[in-house]
Amino acid sequence: MSELCYLCLAGPAFKRVPKYNIQVCRGCWDSAEQGWPQQFEGSLFQALSRAGLLIPDRNARHLLPRDYAPPDNFAL
Repeated sequence: MSELCYLCLAGPAFKRVPKYNIQVCRGCWDSAEQGWPQQFEGSLFQALSRAGLLIPDRNARHLLPRDYAPPDNFAL
């Protein structure tokens, strides 16, 4: 049995997003090309908190970036 998408909990996991440490379905991945839709922010904040990471700066569209990497000098 395959894992469900961390964000929508409907589709089968298609892509691992290493910096958020989650797996998402193709629909959620494709919808986040310009940044994660705001409806998923709560889940993304939880994933970042679980990984001990800071919330990334929003992109030009005021969305959380799909491709996020903490700064090299990041340390909690």
